[in-house]
Amino acid sequence: MTANYLSNCLARRARVLIAAWLLFTAGCLCTRLEAQVTIIVGGNSADNITAVLGGLNVGYVNATQFMTPDPAAYDLGPGDVIIISNDGGSGPFVDYRDFLAAGGHLIVMGGSNDQGYRDWAALYFTLTDTAGGWHTDGAWETTETNHPAAQGLPATYTFENNSATYHMLAFLPATDTVLYGRNTEPNFIAAIRTYSGGGTFNYMALDIGRSDYTSTADYNTFVVPWLTAGLQIAAVPEPSTWALMGMGMLLVGWTLRRQSR
Repeated sequence: MTANYLSNCLARRARVLIAAWLLFTAGCLCTRLEAQVTIIVGGNSADNITAVLGGLNVGYVNATQFMTPDPAAYDLGPGDVIIISNDGGSGPFVDYRDFLAAGGHLIVMGGSNDQGYRDWAALYFTLTDTAGGWHTDGAWETTETNHPAAQGLPATYTFENNSATYHMLAFLPATDTVLYGRNTEPNFIAAIRTYSGGGTFNYMALDIGRSDYTSTADYNTFVVPWLTAGLQIAAVPEPSTWALMGMGMLLVGWTLRRQSR
């Protein structure tokens, strides 16, 4: 057994160990990122939200005493998530633009017939269908089936409890905004806006946060997959984590290719 042969064997093993370490470190980073994410639940009709989070075994901070919890009060930062469901109520309403621009995530459903609430929502989206107040429409159509926000949602759905379809605004096309669901009025009632800092605002205009507004089928077929998809969007690891994992996989592939020669 020559010295060169031993040296090559040791070098190959070293590369494999380095690649394994990179992948292990990336996995630890993913776990740490997930563990460090803070989820705040706010709003006055959030019982379906807490039920979904409980079913997913996801921890959260209860801030339902606030219609719009303040990120600063909970020391939130990039990657943290605020989930809000309201069925009426008045302000003041927190301005989330800095939070979103810094990489925070906002998931909202329902709303309020208060003009101050509409003014607040207009800070983030271009709105329509606001003049009639709360009104219902029993059908849903997914318009962007491949978008992550729509993953798991049915292509079309008629709610068993029509109260779930109460809404007081709808969305128009705008920069950095994807409209992924509409009703038969027809108006777009689901939109997600992406911010340059990595933040997202995912808004479902339907009043699906109230458990007494949704049947068991509505909850399982629509509420659970919608909120689950929203959480998955917020939990994507940072680009540096993906880069580290990519380095590890490339090194493993290169090492295996050298060994096959």
